Formats: sequence, structure tokens, C-alpha cells
Amino acid sequence: MSRRRTSSDLTARARQLAGRAGIPYSAALAALRTPRTARSTGPAAPDHTAATGLPALDGLLGPLTPGTLTVLAGRTMAGTTALLLGIARHHGHRGRPALLASLQTDRHATMRSLLAAEAGQDLDRTADYAPDRQMVAEAAARLRGIPIRLLTPDGSNAVSRLRAEAAGGAGLLLVDTLRLAAGMEPSPPLPGQSAAELVALARDLDVPAVATAHLRPQPGDGDSRPRPDDLDDPGVLDHAHRLVLLHRPARLGPLPGQRDLVTLHVARPDGAEAGTTTMLFEPEYHRMVAPPRT
Repeated sequence: MSRRRTSSDLTARARQLAGRAGIPYSAALAALRTPRTARSTGPAAPDHTAATGLPALDGLLGPLTPGTLTVLAGRTMAGTTALLLGIARHHGHRGRPALLASLQTDRHATMRSLLAAEAGQDLDRTADYAPDRQMVAEAAARLRGIPIRLLTPDGSNAVSRLRAEAAGGAGLLLVDTLRLAAGMEPSPPLPGQSAAELVALARDLDVPAVATAHLRPQPGDGDSRPRPDDLDDPGVLDHAHRLVLLHRPARLGPLPGQRDLVTLHVARPDGAEAGTTTMLFEPEYHRMVAPPRT
């Protein structure tokens, strides 16, 4: 192989690494130029990054790095909570502690959603179509073995509660949803306040943070493609490092095979798009999965 070809390949690899890891091109190039033996000397540095567990989405987002906030935003029934819970389960299955502030439902409902997703069973079926008890029992045992600590609404500031709970260890912070994170404070929060507080905590703990947010409803059928400025709290854009906009345009459509397809638009807060991927939302299982290959 010629020197020109080798240099070109190295440049391409460095640009790809820089884009995915969110580091300067020069740092990526230096890392690739370091001899493999030198890079492997000594104990490996601990990995404090996180991932969604969905390869296509992870390919667009890159690692979720410490001190950063990734926001998942969608309209009603787009699957944002299901996606967040999937990230929590994926992180927990890697043996890493996660702190989840589930502010839209109580503990029972959240645990039921996690169990349905883990088992791949519809726990709301009638007796005639009861879920597989063995699969549910095995899923419950797996969930008991993964380190997810759950906080549910109590009227106080959710980020303050996460900070207190983090004394027991945390590898990932998750909040569903930012709009409710301020709790029952005497005065309404400033635009972007909860997002700013969550980023500050993530930096203090040196862990990634992921949160859901709502998009303003659209007139008519609400099928228009979402944009960053559709966020119900535009101040979030000042603090988010990654933005995933969920779009489920055929939710009310006539074709069953299309209703649960969700397009995920990965964008920077400035509106520049990194790419899109399509996932399958399984509302009965409270989870987001890769669609079957056709």
C-alpha cells in the first residue's frame, strides 16, 4: 500500500473518530498515530461513557460522554419514555449503576413498564391472553440483579434528589421529564433551568445524563417533522449537547405496519442534523427496538 493511501486512510479514520467521540480532530489523529503497544501499556482507563443499546442510534450519537446531556424529545405517544427506559436497562445490564428520576408515573407503573420491556410481554392483557408467567418471572429476576435506582415524584426538585442519591454511586443520570424536574417550587423555573442543573450535576459526578422533553403540539394531525425550536422549553437548547427528535407520523394512520415506526432525528442544538434512523416502538411492551429486516 502506498504512503499516500495510508495517510488518506488515517485521515479518514481520525475524522470518523473525532465525530463519534466528540473530540478534536488533532486529538483523534494523535491517538491513532500512537503505537498500539504504547496505547495498551498500563491498566486501561475506566470507561465512564454510556450508550443507548440501539446500534443504529449509537452510530449516530457516538458515546454518551461524562458531563454531557442528551435530550430525547417527542410529541404525545412518540416513545420518548420507552427509549429512556431502554437506555436505563441497557446501562444496568452492563453492570453500571443508573439513577432514574421517573416523574410522570409512580413507582409501580414505572417498574411495570420496565418489566414489560424486559420480558417482551404485554402485562395489560386480559386473562384470556395472559402473558407468559415464566418469561415474566425470569425478567423480574434479571431486573432485580441490575443496578437501577428509581426516584418517583414527591414534589421536590428532582436534580437535588439525584445529587443526594448519587452518594451511593451513579454511572448515568436519567430524568423523565425535564418539564417536571423543578417540582413544586414556589416560583416557576427559568427557561432551561432544570437542564442547566442536570448538566452541572453530570459534570460534578463525571457521568453522562439523558432526559426526555416535550415538543409543542402541532395544529391539525401533528404529523409535521419536529424541529429543535419545537421544544416546549426552548431554554433546553442552551444546555443540551445532543438532541434526538422522535417523529411518529403514522400513529393514527390506517396501516398497522406503519403506525409504530418512529424516525429518530439526531441533531445538534443549533439545528444541524447528524442523521436519522428508524426504530419500532412497541407500546404494549413499553420499549423501542430495531425494526425487523425486510
